[in-house]
Amino acid sequence: MSDKITVEELKNKISENIKKLSINVSQLAQMADVSNLEMLNIVHGNALPSIDTLRKLSEKLDIPLSCFFE
Repeated sequence: MSDKITVEELKNKISENIKKLSINVSQLAQMADVSNLEMLNIVHGNALPSIDTLRKLSEKLDIPLSCFFE
């Protein structure tokens, strides 16, 4: 197991949880106070979010922050 999370792993975890909540990327961006562009870049695997953005996403997706690092 690697000590680092990959962009692919992160985007998959976020996408899975978006589906569980039956929301879309724009709705999550709005809920988490993140720009649509940033959110799209994250879920398409083009960017890694900052820890602050991950914190916001974990809160809005109702999952522990640690879930992103498992």
